[in-house]
Formats: sequence, C-alpha cells, structure tokens
Amino acid sequence: MTQQTSLPFNSWIKKGLSLVLIFTLISSSYLFFKSASTRNWFHWSSLNYWAFFVSFLALICSWLIETIRIRLIATGLGDQISFRKVLGINLATAFTGNVTPFSSGGVPTQIYLLCKNGIQPGKSSAIVTIRVVFTTLLFTLLAPLLLIFYYAKFSSGLVHQITTVAIPVALLLSIVLISFIIRPKIARYLVAFFIRCLQIMKLGNKIQPFLNKSLSELDVFHESIKLFRKGLNFYLTIIFTFLYWAVFFSIAPLLMYAFNYNATQVFLESILFQFILVFILAYLPIPGGSGVMELSLFSVFVFIPLPIRAIFILAWRFISYYLSTIVGGFVLLKIINHGQDSAEGLPN
Repeated sequence: MTQQTSLPFNSWIKKGLSLVLIFTLISSSYLFFKSASTRNWFHWSSLNYWAFFVSFLALICSWLIETIRIRLIATGLGDQISFRKVLGINLATAFTGNVTPFSSGGVPTQIYLLCKNGIQPGKSSAIVTIRVVFTTLLFTLLAPLLLIFYYAKFSSGLVHQITTVAIPVALLLSIVLISFIIRPKIARYLVAFFIRCLQIMKLGNKIQPFLNKSLSELDVFHESIKLFRKGLNFYLTIIFTFLYWAVFFSIAPLLMYAFNYNATQVFLESILFQFILVFILAYLPIPGGSGVMELSLFSVFVFIPLPIRAIFILAWRFISYYLSTIVGGFVLLKIINHGQDSAEGLPN
C-alpha cells in the first residue's frame, strides 16, 4: 500500500512493446494469409470514413467515461483531483497495462501517479482497488453466463481450455476483492500475518519501518473503503463501470459500418462476444492479448465477410488497443521526462 519511489517504466516500454510487435506481426500475417484465399478484396475507396470517425469517437468517449469513474471514486473518498490529471494518469496506466503480462503494470502505475499528484498512498490504493473490484465483478458475473449461452462458439480450442482456469480463478479473485470492500480489515490481518512470518524468519527487524508504514497506510485504506461504501458515488461508479465497457466494446460494431457491413442485427452480440474474450484472455501472460485476441476475434466474428475480416480486425485493434497504447506511451514519456506536472494530461 506504500508509495513506490520508482517503477521500471523503461523496461516495460522496451520489453512490452517488443512482445506486442512480435505477436501482432505473426497474427497479422496469418490473418491476411487466410483472407488471401478469396478473390473479392476490400477496396479502400469504399470505406465509410464517417462511420470510421464515429468508432474513433467511441474510443474517446471511453477515455472520458473512465476518467469520470476514477474521479467519482476519488471524490467519494474525500479527495479532489482535476479531470485533466486523471485523464493523463489513466492513459499512462493504459500503456503500462497494455504492454505487461496480465496487465500487471497498470495497477502500480496508477497508484504511483495518484500518489505523485498528492493523494495519500492508502487512499490511492483504495481508489485503484475499488476500480479493479467493480471491473472484475462485472466480468466475473457476466462472462460465465455468456459462455453458457454461447457455448457452441467457445466450446473448443485454446479459448475453451483457458476458461477451465479463468472461471475458478476469477471467482476466487472476486471473493477476495469483495472481502476487501465488505471487510477491509482483512487486508490488515493479512499484512500482520506476513509480518509475523518475517519475524519468525528474523527478517522483520530489517524492514520494520517499512512494515509499520504499510500498516498505517492500511488504516487509511480501511477508512477510505468504509467511507466510499456509504456514499452515492458507490452506485454511480457501478453505473459508469458498465457504461465504460459497453462504450468501449461498441467500437467493433460501429467500425463494421465503416466497412459497409450493416451491423444492426449483430451489434449487441458482438459486444457480448468481446466481454467473453477479454475475460478469458486476461488470464494469458501475453501483453494485451496480442496475437491471440486477433485470432480469436477472427474465428468468432464469422458473420463478417472473409475478404474484409482481417482488415476489419486490424483496424479495430488499432483503434481499441494500439491508439490507447501509443497515446498513453507519449503521456508516460512526458511524465518520466518532466516529472509530476506531466501527469496532467496529453502532451502539448
């Protein structure tokens, strides 16, 4: 729960982007090879640029909704932070999450940057924990039900194998996270147990100051969670969590119109498919699910004509994943190069 003095940003940038690039090149080559077997190629002159622009606006809306969500949590805990700062922090967090396995870089980045902008480490941890809790619960409750409903489409292959691990792990994680919200003292008990173990191993004395600070920040975390549960922002955060993912997943069906495919009948279904895929691929140690996401969507979105499917998927990934990663990377570089004030938003 304590504030870190530094994070391995440079390592994440170099290693993460290298892995993303490799997996993307492999999957893109395969997708174009599959599409090359058809004669009817897509002509870029027939692209509906207005629909393409609307899908891009959906991405921007998702950024703004997520910013509002974090501000709702922060204000619900009694902290004020500007909209611009939260937007910059979220974009930088999106970058580190997108280029690290299991999105492991996102949580420490967000906590670190919130602390850099004047929020106590305990409250910063509470803000990020609440965000993770609501997102995890949404996917844990919805995705398994959708998997049952769409069992035929996800009943074989790598995706099906991952579900056997993803569902029980997600349920266990949800129980732990709910416990932290309902009984935040559990986190303190766990840390106290960890301290006792270290003392038995004669390591406690060496890191006792660090452990004492951790316990004091856990008290702040505990009080923050109790405060947030009682306010209106608790319920608004639930609404904005669902709204964020609904808008974000609408990018794909909106983009279908850009390729002159009428997605009216499959609009909702394509959103629900993405709920399942993101839930499953979150348990793969591949940054952003690069490669696997493209191939999975190619096999699931069979209602899109084969000649345009590969191009559509790559365009969708560019808008929904690579654009956030690129913009977030620029924001993070600005933060690294210019310090705390750079967390306020997009590069000038």
